[in-house]
Amino acid sequence: MAISNPRPGRVCFSYAAYAKNIIDHLKSVDIPVEEGLSDVEFSAVESNLDFTFPPDLRSILREGLPVGPGFPNWRSASPQQLEIQTNLPILGFCNEVSRHGFWIDSWGNRPEDDDEAVISAKETLRKAPVLVPIYRHFFIPSAPCLAGNPVFYVHGVKVKVWSFDLTGFFQRIDFRRRDDSAALRHPVSLNNAPAWAATEARRIEFWTELAEERDKSGAGKLGMRRMWWR
Repeated sequence: MAISNPRPGRVCFSYAAYAKNIIDHLKSVDIPVEEGLSDVEFSAVESNLDFTFPPDLRSILREGLPVGPGFPNWRSASPQQLEIQTNLPILGFCNEVSRHGFWIDSWGNRPEDDDEAVISAKETLRKAPVLVPIYRHFFIPSAPCLAGNPVFYVHGVKVKVWSFDLTGFFQRIDFRRRDDSAALRHPVSLNNAPAWAATEARRIEFWTELAEERDKSGAGKLGMRRMWWR
């Protein structure tokens, strides 16, 4: 069930208070939650993975660390496992480049050799803002390092803006379900959202454009930034 009232509408004004309500909700639907991350733990993760947690996600993880299926365990998972989870969006694209000849025109001419094409694609993708995993295939950009970044759904080469910010994400997702398709819901009213909830998605370099062009095409072949398979 989607979170019905993650923080009372127009009453909860701080990220810390909202974070507590989110963690309380996760516990109420039987998501295991450990003690929140310390400043030392945040610094270690950020140093190892070379990104910074955006402030709103940091507030939630400071209040409590969800460790149920689908959630990244920022405390106990190995550095290698966390690196894989953080790199899933890049790995998904590179897999399509290697196995199915996937390419985007804006990346320039596609190298004939698949291995070289993967290297070129990876270099391009690493210039985009790092997507920090939240839950399963849902990610939030690490840059700009501001509260209110949109949440993206990224699976393979499928990219879409899932919600305007973390507020919308927690209002829409169903943590009782165990697969992505079951989690997808129609947006619920934002009447219960706090006064500072985003009312439109902030533009994020590369990822927003990719999601927009895919929405326009409807079938995976982009217009200005055309996707194609050999």
